[in-house]
Amino acid sequence: MMGLELTGKAPFDVIYLHGLVRAADGSKMSKTKGNVVDPLDTVAEYGADSLRYSLVTGVTPGQDIPLNMEKIEANRNFANKLWNCCKFVTDNALKGADEEEMKTLGVNGPIGKEEFEKLSLPERYIVSKCHSLVASVTSDIENYQLGAAGSKVYEFLWDEFAD
Repeated sequence: MMGLELTGKAPFDVIYLHGLVRAADGSKMSKTKGNVVDPLDTVAEYGADSLRYSLVTGVTPGQDIPLNMEKIEANRNFANKLWNCCKFVTDNALKGADEEEMKTLGVNGPIGKEEFEKLSLPERYIVSKCHSLVASVTSDIENYQLGAAGSKVYEFLWDEFAD
């Protein structure tokens, strides 16, 4: 409120409220109960990305977030899968590509109809699925449905792209 008084402008356009992070059994985390998850220990064991992804996905906006180690471990495996996909592409398809060739491979916008029709059937399939995914995830993010957006990316990478 003081920022509004001093500057005449609201400090934020949008405020996103999330639920309480709870223990795996749904109870409130408490030091006396001994069910607190230490984020530093979790990051050391599973990585920051898996913890962040676990907190964002699989929850309904405004609902409490049950946090369990199995979910964090599964999301660490997802991050590892994503890393392996990128490593596979860079070590195989992009191996030996010079700087000029790398520039031609960059994505600057939607693929044109002529270019799309030149692709093989499996390539057209994955490109069309990717375009649908981008549209859907963009809509989810714009509507603050972060959990749904993250889940769609997970399903696409795990079930379509890396299958």
